[in-house]
Amino acid sequence: MKELSTPNLITIQHIFGAGSLRAFKIYENIKSQNLLNNDIKTMLEKISFSEEVKIKLLAADYKIAENTIDLCKKHNVNILTIADKYYPEILKNIDVPPLVLYYKGELPNFDILPSITIVGPRKVSDYGKKVAFSLGYRLSKAGMIVVSGGALGCDTAAHEGALSTNGKTVMVLGCGIDAEYLMENKKLRDDTEKNGCIISEYPPLVKPTRHSFPIRNRIMSGLTLGTVIVEAPEKSGALITARCAMEQGRDVFVIPGSPSLKQYKGSNKLLRDGAKLLIDSSDIFGEYIPRFAEYLDLERAFSKEDEINHKKNIKKSSNNLQETLSNEAKIVYNYLDRQIFSIDDISECGLSSDEILSSLTELELENLIEPIIGGKYKLK
Repeated sequence: MKELSTPNLITIQHIFGAGSLRAFKIYENIKSQNLLNNDIKTMLEKISFSEEVKIKLLAADYKIAENTIDLCKKHNVNILTIADKYYPEILKNIDVPPLVLYYKGELPNFDILPSITIVGPRKVSDYGKKVAFSLGYRLSKAGMIVVSGGALGCDTAAHEGALSTNGKTVMVLGCGIDAEYLMENKKLRDDTEKNGCIISEYPPLVKPTRHSFPIRNRIMSGLTLGTVIVEAPEKSGALITARCAMEQGRDVFVIPGSPSLKQYKGSNKLLRDGAKLLIDSSDIFGEYIPRFAEYLDLERAFSKEDEINHKKNIKKSSNNLQETLSNEAKIVYNYLDRQIFSIDDISECGLSSDEILSSLTELELENLIEPIIGGKYKLK
């Protein structure tokens, strides 16, 4: 008998929509009775579905699955269903895993390799953008898969950071992989396809809606061990991803920020609710090194050559410092006149205590200073 599981699952996901719990329950019911490779009419004869579900299944246009498969062949898009052996177990274990995934590039083995999601707003601050890039760079260089959503702002910075090390990055879209959306990021999508993978729950040409991105977020968090929130205002898609991660039992890391800044209102609430404080990449490495020692290479992540290149980049010109640091961090950095210092030594730099603390965090993430014993810091 010709296997029908792929077209059946495409059809069911199309009927009930992406992120549908009902679609997943139907799949579980069919699977439990070993009927995945039977036609829908046979399933209806052998399984007691509700009347509403029966009507929808009988009324479905089954040519949609055939057309979708043909379209994927035309666009060189791979199809992965929840019934396939290569479907990630880590994703299968969330409450509502997608029945069908479409992807381009090389799908990493999420069940073996350590992976992390990095998210933040499209309208991210210059500081947040630099942090996302630095984290993507450092984590990727150590051997982690960096996952994000391919949007402008924070997502783009995280992907670019990972790609700059020739590391693996995965882009999870809220639309079809070849949909005409955000064409200014086409080069980033092309680079990601070559050095990682682009994934979507939607067939190749499906355009995004305001609902498709929140639905997508559960996949980003579901594929990874933890989610990093770079910046999150009180209303933010990043908070949806963080909530998904928490519900899935995954780690949530949050970069702290001044309570007076709106881009940290949601972030700081996450910290209050038990998220893990993220000061620098070592907080993430410390969490996963015991479990993934054979895959994480901290020596490479913090290699001498890397630090030399980093310092060269910082020293290229005063304009470079202008681009990489926020105004507050530049004030603090330029105020420093000693190798080892405390917060008291910079208390008269003209910034508030919150701004000083936020600037010190930024300088740590930029690898310009490091905390030492006694509550002090050291210039690197």
